[in-house]
Amino acid sequence: MKLGRVMTCLALLAGGAARAAPAKVAVADFDFVDSSGEVRDQTAVHAARLKVLQQTIAAALGKTGTYQAVTITCATPPCSADNLDAASLNDAARKAGATLIVFGGVHKISTLITFGRVAVADVSTGRSVLNRDVTFRGDDEGAWTHADSYIADMVVQGIGK
Repeated sequence: MKLGRVMTCLALLAGGAARAAPAKVAVADFDFVDSSGEVRDQTAVHAARLKVLQQTIAAALGKTGTYQAVTITCATPPCSADNLDAASLNDAARKAGATLIVFGGVHKISTLITFGRVAVADVSTGRSVLNRDVTFRGDDEGAWTHADSYIADMVVQGIGK
């Protein structure tokens, strides 16, 4: 009997142990508020930038090999914290097979100051895993690209603990 277990262990070591499937992490839609008072309508530009932020977070999670980003769907989109209550958001993540959910929002205060919040919660308990505020300077491609990378790294490091 013991010899059988030893042989099994040796076979696993020789052939490489099967890798655990990556944990699924839902990346919810991020909310956006613009109180800058700018005359020019930038709704489409900001919607596109929010999508890139979500894609950057999803890609960073996927690069770890430990996590796999999943998309959630809701009866009344967007699937965001401002649009849904916490139970509905968690339910959408649970239905997608996720164990964690990433959500947040961005508030453009002026052409120079943008504020954001990113959070991660455990889907089964609803407990906060990560809750961070970020600010970034500017509302252009460069500012958003830098913020996207920073936020994605923060999420990966925050849930990797």
